[in-house]
Amino acid sequence: MTQRRRLRMLVYVILFMAISAVPREVSAGVNDNHGKEWRQLTETVGLSWNQVAQVCPRDSVSACTGVVGGRDLTGWVWATDSQVITLFSYFEPDILTNPSISGQQYFFTATPFLNFLRPTFAFTITYASSQFTGGWTASVDTVGSPLAASVSAGTTPVSIGGSFSVAPRSDPNEMDSNRGVFLWRNTGLGGGPFAYNDRGFVPSPAGGIAVDSVLANDWIAGEPATTANVILSPVSSTHPGLILDLSDGSVDVAPGTQAGSYGLVYQICAIGSPTNCSSAAVTVTVNPYVIDAVDDVGTASPSTGGTAVANVLVNDKLGALPPTTANVTLYQQSSGNPGVTLDVSDGSVDVAQGTALGTFALVYRICETANPPNCDQATATVTVKANDILAVNDYVKASSKRGGIAIASVLANDWFANARATTAKVSLSLVSLTPAVQGITFDLSGGSVVVAPKTKSGTYQLIYKICEIASPANCSQATATIDLSGGL
Repeated sequence: MTQRRRLRMLVYVILFMAISAVPREVSAGVNDNHGKEWRQLTETVGLSWNQVAQVCPRDSVSACTGVVGGRDLTGWVWATDSQVITLFSYFEPDILTNPSISGQQYFFTATPFLNFLRPTFAFTITYASSQFTGGWTASVDTVGSPLAASVSAGTTPVSIGGSFSVAPRSDPNEMDSNRGVFLWRNTGLGGGPFAYNDRGFVPSPAGGIAVDSVLANDWIAGEPATTANVILSPVSSTHPGLILDLSDGSVDVAPGTQAGSYGLVYQICAIGSPTNCSSAAVTVTVNPYVIDAVDDVGTASPSTGGTAVANVLVNDKLGALPPTTANVTLYQQSSGNPGVTLDVSDGSVDVAQGTALGTFALVYRICETANPPNCDQATATVTVKANDILAVNDYVKASSKRGGIAIASVLANDWFANARATTAKVSLSLVSLTPAVQGITFDLSGGSVVVAPKTKSGTYQLIYKICEIASPANCSQATATIDLSGGL
């Protein structure tokens, strides 16, 4: 019954965690307090033995030089099996007499090791847990099979256990998501300083801090280097915009430093021993501004042409701000109509008078002037259509006896091209007057409606039309109702 209850609990309560993702950045290593800094195995999982052998010597002292599988191993030494066994022995001395040991007693020594070098795999369920870390060594056995080392610890409902092991693997091309590479660097336990290379970046030419401190991975006398125990000094720089802050070890990039990759060399010296020094290089990448061209829309009339889009740059981005013709270069890539063009001097999209009706796409490109390969493109969609024209109905009550101006101008509430219609833009014409009468006249020069004295009483419908002067076929009509039935 108890076992069934446990199984039921396992169905409902399970927490599973696998630690196998490759980190994006190299974190600080760990000091074994015996002269070596060890790189976390989680940072090199998934590499084969043969891959590592391409960039790492196997002599136990020479540093790796290169990138493999997206991981930069430069400056790290590939540990041999004897070096790894020595590392294991700091936690469990029994490994010195037997390359593979396991049992309950080793749980208590394997667990602190797994706090030292993080697990590359772990899981926890309701009544059990396990942690494992492993990595390739630089050594092979007598038949040439590569040696891998591992440490594990686990619990069950009734027991605990741990293991330390160095054993051959049959396939040097095997890529295991739970196996990393044992790598170390000297911490100068004998007293000497050790400076190691750094990499950093800033997100744009606006500058900023590329490396928080070059000392973060440096050592002296087995301790982390700080401004309190070493003398920090610059040696050289490939760009004046790279500045080493001697107060905290940061590498700063001055605003305005163009996008690119630059180098800075520095050295650290033991205090009181100015000739006991070590130097390293910092590689800084200045990323270009993020450039983003955004689509635009606009309209223009074929009768007059004109500007459909005032400036395509207004909604674009260069870094955090809209670009200008001072910091980007504009290019017209293509246009759906030769009458639709981009003015690269100000960013406007212009439409030539007489361009055919329709919707046309103009593709443009913007490139950062200071960094020409940094470009983006977008589309300005331009609709060429007749100007909007709208004649609106009028109504007025007027005197049939006295007469006079009944409507000052029918154009007063009419529209053309999103503005009040005027005789400068539209022409007026009389369509009809119903019923016909001699006493009502329509002034085509200004749009007024005049009633002569003693005009016959009644309600009259005056239909008029307004047409765009520049495009006479573009018209609209409305009705002006003149009510002379009131006997005013």
